[in-house]
Amino acid sequence: ATLGGFRTTVRGGIVVVVNETARADLQLQVGSVEERVTVQAESPLVETTNATLGVVIDRQKIVDLPLNGRNFTQLGTLTPGVVAPPVALGGQNGDATPGGFGNVTGGFNVNGQRNQSNNFLLDGSANNDSFNTGFVLRPPPDAIQEFKILTHSYDAEYGRNAGSVVNVVTKSGTNTWEGSLWEFNRDDALQAQNYFAATKPALKQNQFGGAAGGPLVTNRLFMFSYFEGFKNRQGMTDTRTVLSAAQRNGDFSGGAAIRDPLTGLPFPGNVIPAARINPIARKILDQYIPLPNSESNRVVRSPDVRDTREQAGSRFDYRVNDRHALLGRYIIGHTRNLNPLGGSNFSPAGNTAIATLQDVMGSDTWLVRSNMINVARASFNRIAANPTVTSGLNLQDLGFAYSGSNATAAGLPFVMVTGFFTTGDAQQPFASRTNNVFAATDDFSWVTGAHSFKFGGELRRDQIKVSFINRPNGDFTFSTQYTGNAAADFLLGFPVQFRQATGDPNLDGSSWVYAGYGQDEYRISRVTLNAGVRYEVNRPFAERQNHLNAFHPGQQSQVFPTAPAGLVYPGDPGVPRGTYPTDKNNVAPRFAVVWDPQGDGRTSLRGAWGLFYDTLPGQGDFFQNGTLAPPFQPLTEVNFPLQMSASPFANPLQGVTGTPGFPAGLIFIGWGTEFATPIVQQYNLTLQR
Repeated sequence: ATLGGFRTTVRGGIVVVVNETARADLQLQVGSVEERVTVQAESPLVETTNATLGVVIDRQKIVDLPLNGRNFTQLGTLTPGVVAPPVALGGQNGDATPGGFGNVTGGFNVNGQRNQSNNFLLDGSANNDSFNTGFVLRPPPDAIQEFKILTHSYDAEYGRNAGSVVNVVTKSGTNTWEGSLWEFNRDDALQAQNYFAATKPALKQNQFGGAAGGPLVTNRLFMFSYFEGFKNRQGMTDTRTVLSAAQRNGDFSGGAAIRDPLTGLPFPGNVIPAARINPIARKILDQYIPLPNSESNRVVRSPDVRDTREQAGSRFDYRVNDRHALLGRYIIGHTRNLNPLGGSNFSPAGNTAIATLQDVMGSDTWLVRSNMINVARASFNRIAANPTVTSGLNLQDLGFAYSGSNATAAGLPFVMVTGFFTTGDAQQPFASRTNNVFAATDDFSWVTGAHSFKFGGELRRDQIKVSFINRPNGDFTFSTQYTGNAAADFLLGFPVQFRQATGDPNLDGSSWVYAGYGQDEYRISRVTLNAGVRYEVNRPFAERQNHLNAFHPGQQSQVFPTAPAGLVYPGDPGVPRGTYPTDKNNVAPRFAVVWDPQGDGRTSLRGAWGLFYDTLPGQGDFFQNGTLAPPFQPLTEVNFPLQMSASPFANPLQGVTGTPGFPAGLIFIGWGTEFATPIVQQYNLTLQR
């Protein structure tokens, strides 16, 4: 710092971290301009300028602390008030996987809030999976400079959620080239065997990659790129009861008596005649069901479950001039999970889930004046996933005389032989989901005198396209109803129930979010006051074909006049396209005060209060109701009588009549007439010394 009549003062060691304003108080000493005073500062241990609660996880911690699977989110639990939810709900091991309904891709519980109530940012831009919540892409530790978790009473600049704000800053290149390579290996050869296990399950895991960064043009253009791969092959032991070689040929002589459903009398010798064995059942047994390899007609197997992921990213920083700095970044990830056991015990295709995840952003930091800065950002991220890939096999090849209802999920029917096994493709394949999030933000900072003003706005568009298909290839249930033995019922081709849905399973929805804020930070000697307000409008999702429903007690639908009273749809009186009105009352004031009583930076008393609005938790789960809500995917259910003269296995719909509609005793889920945005009131008082 320089000023006429005073010595030049230089202060170093000032650390600027994400989501914090570094304050450097300088005292100029009287003297000639040729004299220079150098002060080496240390990072303050006490926060004397901001009442926001949170912790910065810097580069050193990210590199030094052990991480299982190199998942940086595990470090979030080092922050007070942050815990990881159960793994089943996307806890510490949560990852950006293809996911199904309700699978959170990583998250935290912060100060008792839901793990869906977190706002994930990547270089200040949106990185949220609006369907399942959680983050879209998780860079490896080698690509992260630092990240901060804001857990309580954050500024009006941040919204969307009421839990926490997690802002990850990726690494940028510098004027020197540097890089790293890594390989992490786990192998069953290096692991001890469980004392109680007969065999050691297979395990081959490799996590590898590299990163490098440096100058493309010295002092002007920098780049940083990385690649990381993950391959896991792990054995999974599975035990199932199947039919013996004799039972496959109808011989049940070693067990309880089985009845002939045509006569009601026991089969002679407890053997089903070869001519009576259903050809479809025989083909299923021959092609998909193995013979037992253990006692009690059991199959014991250890197929490999494979998990493969790749992620690559590049960041470019360009210093245009002394006033403009540009940033551009692109990340892409691929995941493929294969579980041979599939959605059934013996699946023709296993259970394959694939996804491609992308994120692109650009920003311009503009130094308008020495006391004015404007940061503009635009970003787009996309999840294109096929959580359940069906086999694509033809029903007719096995001898079925009916057709599947959706070519997207072509495959075999799901077959359950009670007490024995299941086979076929998934009952309810989640064929595809595509999430697109477009976001633009602008933040303007202006420092004048003792005031630091900040204003900004956000525009975001969320798109969700899902194809959740209900029983497209039908499902059969075989019990003991006809012969007294479910396996014998299966051999004869006498199911107790068949179900198949038809209709359009596709949903194409979108929503707009608008937000704006303003705040003033006023510093008076040892006291810092902060006052701000944020306004958010979260429009409900609207579906392109209006395939959504709502619940208005007593109201009769005009869109579907035969619907039961209370079940209404977009287009009915008082029912907007999003099924409930937009909440336009989301005004969120924020206030904070920080006092440094001694003025030496060693003690601070901080207090804050504010309102914080949340996005609707499980938006994707509610959105799927439009898929399963009547009458968009009507379900045909056939319960076969106790007496039948022929097998209905090949064509279970023969002779079935009826009009899809609204059956008696219908159970449905829908939005109510009013739905206010969830709101949280936060306040804190802290003393630091």
